[in-house]
Amino acid sequence: MEFKYKAIQIKQTTSDKWLSLFASPATEISEWAGVPQKKRFGADVETAGFQREENPKRISELKEFYQNKENIIQNPLLCALRSIPLSSARFELDAGEDPSASVRFGTIVITIPNFGDFTFREIVGTVREYIEGRVPELGHKTPDESLVASLKMLASQAGHLEISSHAEEIDPDSLSEEDASPDTADNGDPSSVLFEESHIIDFWQEIAARHEVLKLIEGTVSGDDFLGFSKDALLSYLRPIVLVDGQHRLRGAIEAAKAKLNDASIQSEIEGRITNGDAPESIEAEILTREARTLPISLLMTDEAEEQVFQFIVVNQKATPIGRALLGTIVSTTLSNDEMEKVASRLKGAGIHLEESQAITYLARYPESPFCGLVERGMTGDAKDLLQWNVFSSLITIFRDLKGGKIFGQKNDYADIWRHKYMNSSNIVADFQDSGCETQYAFWRRLDGPWRSVFMQFWTKIRETFGNTEDPDKHNYWGRPRESNLFNKISLTILAADFFQFLVETRTTIDSLSEIPDLVDSWLENVNTGYFDKDWNLTGVKKDSSGIRNRWASMWVEYRKSGEQLPDRRLFRQPKGE
Repeated sequence: MEFKYKAIQIKQTTSDKWLSLFASPATEISEWAGVPQKKRFGADVETAGFQREENPKRISELKEFYQNKENIIQNPLLCALRSIPLSSARFELDAGEDPSASVRFGTIVITIPNFGDFTFREIVGTVREYIEGRVPELGHKTPDESLVASLKMLASQAGHLEISSHAEEIDPDSLSEEDASPDTADNGDPSSVLFEESHIIDFWQEIAARHEVLKLIEGTVSGDDFLGFSKDALLSYLRPIVLVDGQHRLRGAIEAAKAKLNDASIQSEIEGRITNGDAPESIEAEILTREARTLPISLLMTDEAEEQVFQFIVVNQKATPIGRALLGTIVSTTLSNDEMEKVASRLKGAGIHLEESQAITYLARYPESPFCGLVERGMTGDAKDLLQWNVFSSLITIFRDLKGGKIFGQKNDYADIWRHKYMNSSNIVADFQDSGCETQYAFWRRLDGPWRSVFMQFWTKIRETFGNTEDPDKHNYWGRPRESNLFNKISLTILAADFFQFLVETRTTIDSLSEIPDLVDSWLENVNTGYFDKDWNLTGVKKDSSGIRNRWASMWVEYRKSGEQLPDRRLFRQPKGE
């Protein structure tokens, strides 16, 4: 299929980035523009998109707005090119136009295949090809064998695959420990293609594994869903233009057009044309295109993924800000590391701190992190009562930047003091020059620097010492920050700051990661491990008030240093000074 639109191209600067301005019926836009939503497929699989998931209420409101023909929205939909197999979009200059002019006229030509003819295997295979085009090294890898095996089992249970013909391959229990992970000798470890902070690899694994399973299935897969992946969501990756901003406006316009099909005059027209032998599907499509609003479009003529994410973030932070958690998740999981490096400085200039987002997302997703799955990420489907993104960010800052390590009610920043007095003498940063860093601090706080392992070792030991990971109703449960005495902003901040206070007071350096558990043991030498496993009767208490923060901090420090009887539980609900 081919679509053509008269257009005007504009170059704003001396860079090679052109904007094409044109207009199209909303229904046609949905044919060739994909919306790369940041969403989950099932419980754990995330797309590599960056748009927020659709808000039904907002679509309904826009539908009503568009149903009044006097209502006009001037803002264009913001789009960009995408380099996709089998599809294309280009600008053809009108005859006689000066190619070097900063404003010129021509035609946008968009070509797409008939996606309705695609099988699920072809769709998944082409999406795989698209991802491997962005990260070429993945083209030489094979997906995790254990993931493929588990998907074969699911496919057989869904009736897609004859279990008898693949029995020896399907049973996950038959996999040895060696077989349960990718063969690093022959295939290489796919995770080594990217830094561990980039998660396109995760999406590729799920796509590539399903593609391998689909190759084994005889015939075509019926339905619009395969092992949790829907056709519509996958096809959004195969359209040659990506909708960077305006998905709700587009969807609202389409819904408004569909509503017109119920008009008496249009119903009469449909009935008459069916009587004359026209196909109902083609009648509806033609009428929808005729009745749909023509929407203005601003098309950025670049297929760079990092540029598209940059435009989305800037537009949304300047207009309707998105939550910090989702913003961080989008930035840190949508781009490959090469793509992130290209846009990092520009994002920083726009007020988006890329490394902070990467650090948080890594520790919120990495299976060995004690915070894995316990931090909000701003996505639909997030569990309830997770640690807030900004709270987790402040905990990371204490360890990574060595700032913010203040005991509530005190002035000293013990993390900062330890940095200036003892960090440079710590053997854990002795190899800073060999790692290409100018200072010990630069090496310490590098994205994958020593701070991160220290952070995980420390909090893992805290969880083991004080926490309960089995019973959510326990007062010391490692999770549920609204209910837990331990897993909340106040207690976690106090523990982090007091640990650095201990390091400063004992003039302790950190020479190796293996020392962390012993250092924590020394710090907690006089402490009862049941400290947080008590009913503090906090109903109605605002834990994040200065009086409560100061009370909890002073009680903890006094008790930790003295090792005497546990504090009176009634004091935890009394602000300090009362």
